[in-house]
Amino acid sequence: MTDYLGSTLRDRPALRRAAVLLVVLLALALVALGGSLLHAQSASPAPRRSAVVGRTSTVCTVQDVDAAATAAPTPSSSASPDPSPSSSPSDSGPAPTPASPTPEDPASPTPASPTPASPTPASPTPASPTPASPTPASPTPVDSAGPTPTATPVATPSPEPTPTAANTATTGADTTPSTVSAVAVRQGSDDQGTLTGSPLAGGDAELTLTQQGSGKQLPQVSAPVVLTGEGSMATAGSGVVSSTSSKGETTGLMAAPCLVPGTEQWLVGIGSTDADRTELILSNPDDAQAEVDLRFYGPKGRLVVPGSPGVVIGARETKTLSVSSLIDSDGPTSVSVRTSEGRVSVAARRLRSDKDLKPAGADWQVPSVTPATTSVVPGVPGGDGSRVLAVVNPGTARATVQVEVLGLSGAFAPADAATLVVAPESTATVELTAGLAGDSGSIRLRSDQPVSGSVVSTSSRSDAVPDFAVQSTQPALVRQGVSALATTTGPTDSELVLSNGGDTDAALTFEVLSYTGVSLRKDDLLLGAGSTATRRLTSPGPSYVVVTVPGDSAVVGSVTLSQPDGDVAGLTTVPLTSPDVASRAPRVRQDPAVAR
Repeated sequence: MTDYLGSTLRDRPALRRAAVLLVVLLALALVALGGSLLHAQSASPAPRRSAVVGRTSTVCTVQDVDAAATAAPTPSSSASPDPSPSSSPSDSGPAPTPASPTPEDPASPTPASPTPASPTPASPTPASPTPASPTPASPTPVDSAGPTPTATPVATPSPEPTPTAANTATTGADTTPSTVSAVAVRQGSDDQGTLTGSPLAGGDAELTLTQQGSGKQLPQVSAPVVLTGEGSMATAGSGVVSSTSSKGETTGLMAAPCLVPGTEQWLVGIGSTDADRTELILSNPDDAQAEVDLRFYGPKGRLVVPGSPGVVIGARETKTLSVSSLIDSDGPTSVSVRTSEGRVSVAARRLRSDKDLKPAGADWQVPSVTPATTSVVPGVPGGDGSRVLAVVNPGTARATVQVEVLGLSGAFAPADAATLVVAPESTATVELTAGLAGDSGSIRLRSDQPVSGSVVSTSSRSDAVPDFAVQSTQPALVRQGVSALATTTGPTDSELVLSNGGDTDAALTFEVLSYTGVSLRKDDLLLGAGSTATRRLTSPGPSYVVVTVPGDSAVVGSVTLSQPDGDVAGLTTVPLTSPDVASRAPRVRQDPAVAR
């Protein structure tokens, strides 16, 4: 039969072509039928909002009460202006000399904090160890006596003087334990997840959230905490570190959001004098070491700081660097922190004192946005006291900066501060007190060169110790802006400050919620272009606030916390942050019909 069909097809070409065509048609029909039965989909998957995006982490920076501030290893603790404005990190000074490892003292008690009190070596590069005499950190009670008359950090002695010995200064004497407030913002999804708070140095979770919309507080925290969100909490978690003290070097209110680790971060206008001390706290939340380079921009140009490139932060380690022992600058200075390996979280602990070395306030300073031609400093608080803007220009060309206040009635140029010229690779300041006239607002910077900025706001009450707060340039909010601390249980006033840095109006919604997820207040707000709106928050604390913004808006905001009564005129600001900054990834589903 087969031979017959074969000979027939060979002898009849037309029949052979018809048979081939029939087989092809049958094959196509089977493919189409199979794809339909298997629910074929487009080869280009449509994006679907999914709360399952993996894992994210933020670092809640806390000054360890037993920690020591360590200067990077340098032949000299002072710095000089860089004669070459266009110099790179490689020619900014001699190569760093690895710090001599400091052996542990077996007689020293083990600190209770998860973060070791003894500083780890500044570099893993093998070197001939020169033992240094360890300085045990003496635990002291909370709210102990005020600072010692010597505000400048003191170098740690070693048995044999060596130019590479690290300069250290004990900073835990007047450090007040902090409270970490963490919330999981409701995302409108039933997918589950967890938000945990664990010691940076490792250990069991001390805080766990599994319910969207809820929050918790972790009191008496004396070492950095990592908030880790998984599943639906990966883009829903937010945290704030806060503390208050009526005496000691941390007198006043201090608060800051928990920070996302990064590879390039800027701190603008930090102090480096006895009256305005700054400690850079670098935290590495990862399981591998990080290496950072520091570049300093003073009022007269770049500062040469030998040893500042190549600062090593060990895995799950925090390192505190005293800026006054690194540089000697006669005015506000800015620093860029760039990692050549790994990533870090960076915050500055600012401590001020008056001419008699009495405490004059303290606050956390969070990083400003990377220098750009347009940026906004949100939430400059109203009230009495000075307001000083600092701007850094890291480029090699002079920058002309147009300064605008986003006020309650719209944008305007502040009196005597409409234009600021910043020399190359320098930091400049200008007074905004008269221009703001005691009102709340935000500051918009427009420049012909990339710049970044910050504002230092000082409180003033005749019958109280002053305090200050630092506001840094921040990115526009994405979908939601959150502060995990909106109102507190103490005698503290709260104000929500929202500003629109764009050229079109923005329709917003803000909601205040309790830590059990109950809505305490919800309002709509139309925010005009270039304007600012404020709302007094009076809901019982602790509570948090969520601001919902339209897509592609230029809205920024913050919460101002102040103490109108008492012996200290406490003041601090918490910028709103967007937990959903990573955006939601599309859920990709396989199409069995493709490539068949």
